[in-house]
This record gives sequence, structure tokens and C-alpha cells, in this order.
Amino acid sequence: MAETDSLKSENDKLKSELAQLQKLISGYENVLKLNEQELENAEEIIKMYENIVEFTRHEMRSITETAKAQEQTSQLSRSELMDALGKIRDLEEQNRKLREQKARS
Repeated sequence: MAETDSLKSENDKLKSELAQLQKLISGYENVLKLNEQELENAEEIIKMYENIVEFTRHEMRSITETAKAQEQTSQLSRSELMDALGKIRDLEEQNRKLREQKARS
């Protein structure tokens, strides 16, 4: 009987140890699942940042093109203004000469 009790006791110990090890393994499995989920989330975050960077790059390109177009428009406007001022000067000069001719006549 003592041997049977000893074996039962040993069996109970092993069952208890097995249960603890199963809990430990289950805990590690849960940690691994959480880590996998965290990695998936991190990959999704990276993709979102990549999309933001790509969007920003397109926006910057658009802003740069807009600025260039505005500068060209501004240059064109200045050029037109200078042309107009030149024509005004020419017309004023012609008027002055006409007045001088009238005065001589």
C-alpha cells in the first residue's frame, strides 16, 4: 500500500506540475498572440505614415508648381506693367512734342 500511496502522490505532483506548465505555455501563447497583434498594428501604422508621406510629397509638388505659376504670373504682370509704363512715357513724350509744335505754330 505504501508504494501505491507513493505513486499516487507522485502522480498528483506530476499532474499539478503539468497543470502549471500548461498555464505557463498558455500564458506564453497569449503573449505571442499579443506580440503578433502589436506587430500587425505597427505595420499598419507604418503603412499609414507612408501614405501620409506620399500625400505630403504630392502636396509639396503641387504647392511648388503653384508657387512657380504664381511667380511666372507675377513676372508677366510686372512685364506688362513695365510695357504699359513705357507706352505712357512714349505717349507723354509725343504729347509734349505736339504741344511744342502747337506753341511754335
